[in-house]
Amino acid sequence: MKQKLQRVMYFFPLQLVILHFKRNHFLLVFWLLIFGYTMNFLATNYGVSHQFLYPEYRGNNNFLSFAILGFSFGGFILAFNLYTYILHGFRFPFIATLNRPFLKFSVNNFAIPSAYIIVYIFSSVNYQFTQELIATKGILMNIFGLLFGMFLFLVISLLYFTFTNKNIGAYDTKEKKSANLAKGPTVQTNLHKNKNWVLAEKNSADWRVETYMVHFFKIGLARSAKHYKRELLQKVFTQNHVNGSLFELVMIASFIIIGSFRENPYFVIPAAASVVLLFTVLLMLISALFSWVKGWTLSVFILLFALVNFSFSGLKFFKLENRAYGLKYTGDLAVYDRDYLSGINEQIDLAEQDMKSTLAILEKWKAKNTDESGKKPKLVIVSASGGGLRSALWTLTSLLHADSVSEGKLMDQTVLISGSSGGMIGASYVREILLREAEKSVPKQDIGHYQDCISKDLLNPVVLATATNDLFIRYQHFYDGDERYTKDRAYAFEQQLNRNTEGFLDRRLIDYREPEREAEIPMAIFAPAIVNDGRRLLISAQNMSYLCQNTPVADMNSQALAEDVEFLRFFEEQGSGNIRFTSALRMNATFPYIMPMVSLPSEPTLEVMDAGLRDNFGAKSSMQFLYAFKDWINENTSGVILLNCRDVRKDFVGEEQSSSLVSKFMAPLGSVYGNITKTQDYNHDQLFRYLSYCFKGDIDVVTFQLEEERSAKVSLSWHLTTKEKQTITNKVQRADYQSSLNQLINLLNN
Repeated sequence: MKQKLQRVMYFFPLQLVILHFKRNHFLLVFWLLIFGYTMNFLATNYGVSHQFLYPEYRGNNNFLSFAILGFSFGGFILAFNLYTYILHGFRFPFIATLNRPFLKFSVNNFAIPSAYIIVYIFSSVNYQFTQELIATKGILMNIFGLLFGMFLFLVISLLYFTFTNKNIGAYDTKEKKSANLAKGPTVQTNLHKNKNWVLAEKNSADWRVETYMVHFFKIGLARSAKHYKRELLQKVFTQNHVNGSLFELVMIASFIIIGSFRENPYFVIPAAASVVLLFTVLLMLISALFSWVKGWTLSVFILLFALVNFSFSGLKFFKLENRAYGLKYTGDLAVYDRDYLSGINEQIDLAEQDMKSTLAILEKWKAKNTDESGKKPKLVIVSASGGGLRSALWTLTSLLHADSVSEGKLMDQTVLISGSSGGMIGASYVREILLREAEKSVPKQDIGHYQDCISKDLLNPVVLATATNDLFIRYQHFYDGDERYTKDRAYAFEQQLNRNTEGFLDRRLIDYREPEREAEIPMAIFAPAIVNDGRRLLISAQNMSYLCQNTPVADMNSQALAEDVEFLRFFEEQGSGNIRFTSALRMNATFPYIMPMVSLPSEPTLEVMDAGLRDNFGAKSSMQFLYAFKDWINENTSGVILLNCRDVRKDFVGEEQSSSLVSKFMAPLGSVYGNITKTQDYNHDQLFRYLSYCFKGDIDVVTFQLEEERSAKVSLSWHLTTKEKQTITNKVQRADYQSSLNQLINLLNN
């Protein structure tokens, strides 16, 4: 009985699991992330689990997309085995005595991968059945695709190791032959001893193993390796390590090369596969480095990190900055200093000049919307909230549907569109659609066509570019005119956005100046946040320096700070009007870490990020515009309609906070981040209340709200599932939207 218990306790797979939890914490972090993404307890609000459980490839979720994900899982499992074998294989010397030692090691190290595969299959089957409503046959084909891809990679890799790795028998035979051929006495001096440093492992006790898995269906007894010379055992492990590191280097190079072809849609693999492959490359880099420098690995990593950090901060050549395409980064730079900022509030003449230009637009808008009876029209301002692809689809759906029901009155009477992130992408797409249809440059399409276009995946190319290019070597470039730019995930985002929208948004900012001046389309304001000092950068096709004025009114005496910087005029010498419109959209939608912050051609370099940091709902820009033209609005309109397209509920109620120690510790930081948009709502409602005193007519606020019920929550991501798309597009049929729509139609008609 004791012997049986020992054979169970010292079963090799069990000992490896214990080893992982005792010494492999770094490796377990990767498994924790993958388990967390799959089981949806990490990055829950961002829909990462959807990418794992139902991967998409070239717009389809099928056998091939699952096979690609399975292939990446196979790579990660191999990296997991190599990492463990290289770092800890010497603790189990009996492995060197076996035929095909790495294959045997991998079979016995399959406990954690097996657990994950079981969890994944259960989670994916449940998700496909309950969320995507896939038939049983389709689910089985998808899971078979996953297993096929995984099996394919493992077979290819294990064949390599089977034919290259040697066991101790090969070295033992060779050593005996050498001994028989040797002549003369053995020299025992230290100078002549074989002290190859590569073979020197840590002097630690071997881990006891009684039994091991010969293969998945057979258990064998582990034989002792004590009668073999320690140096002979080390030769086996070292040779295996070298073969493993060479394979890893080839895989890393192949992974980076794949990134060179990422503009080809066939190479844009599912986002989850890119994430797993990134984890694979990181593990391979570490284990390959360890196989060469052994115990110096941590020191080498620290040294490399210090060198890279110094290079990025001290040497301009190494700086990895993202740029706005179309702007000039060569030649003179715009000077951003105290003199410029203090002078903004003093540009009274310039502000009056820009107001006259905008008043001319308003007069044309008035003539367009005043009927024969002379009835004054309602002035509409649209605000679109940020929120990734869900906001883009919701804004487009709600606006196009409302414009159709109102027989075109909604967008005709809209003067201004403002907002952030995905909402402004959707609103800009609506504006471009209506402009092209009015010019008859494209045939009128059903709303479903444009819903399909705007809701196509944007995440896969971004994640692929991040994994294969941005975190390693950015070696690809392109030219816009004479300016040279780096191809990175921002470039991938813009390219994919243009493909998804059939090239509708492939314009320059200046291209919208004349259509806006003729009141053919509403004006648009983008307001990304300046990271350097928290100010806002106002981007528009029209000069709007009057929005940057913050001078005291009436008898008030104060030294007000200029908060807003006018992009068009500040970067005029750098070709501000020539900036690609997709770059303006991207600057307004730079969610931290997902997209890179944009560096602008100024001294010092200004960096900008998502407008949602300061004004997620575009309300601030709307209020500034209304205040600037309050006199004209009072005289020439019958009132103002503020139409809000929101992706999150406004009538929120605070939830009970967790009482756990971690939650209490994180509460101060979590409160600031989690309530940032709620705080903006509080401020905006209060400011609107004060602003209402400036108007004679009514100011009516109409809200198209995409409710987020717990049973049908849409993820904040640049990818939407089929069910999420249906949830958003079907929203226009629900009672709350119809109620808001009826309110809007009545206001437009009265």
